[in-house]
Amino acid sequence: MKKVLLICLSLLLSGCVDKEIIDDINIEVGVGYDLAEDEKDKYRGTALFQEFQPDQSVINRTISGNGKLRQDVRLDISKQTSEPVVTGGLKLVIFGPETSKKGVFDLIDSFQRDASMGARVFVATAEGKTEELLKGEYGTMGNGTYIYNLIQHNMEHRDIPITNLHIFSHDYYLDGKDPFLPRLKKAGNDKVKIVGVSLFQNDKEVAILPVKDLFYFKLLVDKYSEGNFDVKLKKGERAAIKSIKSKNKIKMTDNHAAITLNLEGVIREFTGDLLTPQIVGEIEKNLEKKIEKECLRLLIQFQDIGIDPVGLGQKKKNRNRNFDFKKWEDDYKMLGFDVNCNVVIEETGVLE
Repeated sequence: MKKVLLICLSLLLSGCVDKEIIDDINIEVGVGYDLAEDEKDKYRGTALFQEFQPDQSVINRTISGNGKLRQDVRLDISKQTSEPVVTGGLKLVIFGPETSKKGVFDLIDSFQRDASMGARVFVATAEGKTEELLKGEYGTMGNGTYIYNLIQHNMEHRDIPITNLHIFSHDYYLDGKDPFLPRLKKAGNDKVKIVGVSLFQNDKEVAILPVKDLFYFKLLVDKYSEGNFDVKLKKGERAAIKSIKSKNKIKMTDNHAAITLNLEGVIREFTGDLLTPQIVGEIEKNLEKKIEKECLRLLIQFQDIGIDPVGLGQKKKNRNRNFDFKKWEDDYKMLGFDVNCNVVIEETGVLE
């Protein structure tokens, strides 16, 4: 009797679920938002779809639409396709430069409220129109997969700090920390590259960190599990340090932030004749001085702009029960910084 009841229940439940066949729907894998040129609309959104062929090749297809809200844009795009548009497979959300400067809260909030959205969707800004960025032909696995893998690789193995839709939203709502996003640029019809990091104050982009600063920025706001960096010595030799691991520790007092950075790495390449313990020590000291100087420069730059991507305000709040964020805004302008770096290198090659 119990088995019969279970079978009946399963049949009833299965009848309540809408069936969607992949070949009969448009799965949105990426979407970009630019400001609309038509004054009656706010956004021009471009949806990216990938069509998988029998020979395993991928056809990239984009459809653009206008609207005052994200849902308006989706409705306009839906009017241009014969199949339903679904967002369950979305991997990427990209904001154009005008959208980033004007503010992205409305769009971020809309994605957060969408139950079909995954929290690990990558969010990025673009240098140029997102409509043009999404229209390229990148790789053999489709544009969405190409750009997603590009961002993921640079977070795991290079200099982009970890962020996504969930982390950006968390930092936006968190007092004492400002969000940031990777910045993309179309570098030809078959290539996209990362050209920096967009720094936000609330939901508006206020500055862009160039690629040359990203190594130091990641040391301050994230940790390396695997990284790379080149060091130049006095005699012109260069050493490539690979597999960098790092941790940061921040101690806050009333008017001072003491930041300690610990790095471990392995020398994979050296242009000199012989890698001696003395040279290894010189590499460590040079790297420590360089990191301390550049990280201090970034901290002062953030202070001058009035942003706190490192989250110093949040760290101070955690140590003060009756913390006043309005007072902190004034205190932050006068905050002093001290950066101390400790580098340990396991050398390779023949030693004297």
